[in-house]
Amino acid sequence: MYINKKLVLGFLGLFISASSMAMFNDGPYFFSEKEGYRVELICAGKERSFYLQVQSHIEYCGQRMALELTPNPPQVSQIEGAFPVAALSDIHGQYDIMIQLLKANKIIDENGNWVFGKGHLVITGDIFDRGSQVTETLWYIKWLEGEALKYGGGVHFLLGNHEVMVLNGDLRYLHKKYLKAASLIGTPFAQLFSKKSVLGQWLRSKNVVIKINENLFLHGGFHPNILGFKTSLKEINRVFRAELVADELGVAERSKLGLYLHGTNGPIWYRGFFSNIDSEVLSKILTYFNASRFIVGHTSHSEVVSRHFGKVIGIDSSIKLGHKGELLIIDKGVFWRADMQGQRVKLHFDEQ
Repeated sequence: MYINKKLVLGFLGLFISASSMAMFNDGPYFFSEKEGYRVELICAGKERSFYLQVQSHIEYCGQRMALELTPNPPQVSQIEGAFPVAALSDIHGQYDIMIQLLKANKIIDENGNWVFGKGHLVITGDIFDRGSQVTETLWYIKWLEGEALKYGGGVHFLLGNHEVMVLNGDLRYLHKKYLKAASLIGTPFAQLFSKKSVLGQWLRSKNVVIKINENLFLHGGFHPNILGFKTSLKEINRVFRAELVADELGVAERSKLGLYLHGTNGPIWYRGFFSNIDSEVLSKILTYFNASRFIVGHTSHSEVVSRHFGKVIGIDSSIKLGHKGELLIIDKGVFWRADMQGQRVKLHFDEQ
């Protein structure tokens, strides 16, 4: 863990063990009010609540923490350009592993600052659940998103099934720390990410799929049934966002496309790329979206893998287990597996 000297993120005291559960820290959770923000946080197991005018820092559990409260940047469904791309998935609250991967592979420097220039970093979902470092991961990625834009680059956090589960109140995989935090704050955990919260607004702005050059990034995959909708990536993202939280639709019901997108064969749940999809059908889906390959998470492997002769790349490298992980790096048309020491191995597109 590090403190960014420029931003002073202030997350050193966040981590807990089973024996120190009563002394854990969590937050901050910001909620928009008329003249500023209501802030909820927990320090050393004690809840604090106060109001704050718009400012750039907050004293958080003995640390001075930088805030990224600016409006969410517009989301795009397609980007093209001659720049490097790094991608990872399924962080599941393992902040330390994410930071080590980004540092070792020159995405950020030792102080956590963006050094990837005009490059683009893609996270294909699942920051939430399982681990105990979810909140700090969300705030850091939100901040890094703004920093990358300053240098002509980009950070693209796509929604995965665990983001959607939490926003819809399905907490079956939630770390016990967050159940305790919600209890102390006196708010159901999902409501800490409501439409009035800064992080909740940010999550609701996110895409579920993005195409970068010839690569389609998403969490799970596209079932062949997607072809029957004759839709576009832009429309998929629009409908997915608009129908993201079922309880917020009021008396309305999800549309036919929305039901599909949020269903078991939708882009956040589908696992068929690694089991039973026919290679010719896979090619038809790619051709429809004018792409060469899918780059997805959701299905866990011990490393970054290639399937269907490079038409599918799996980037869920089991970071969630808390031991290690890998990045995919695409640079000048070459695909690399990159580890936590910054070592690269060329990814071959032979059938596996």
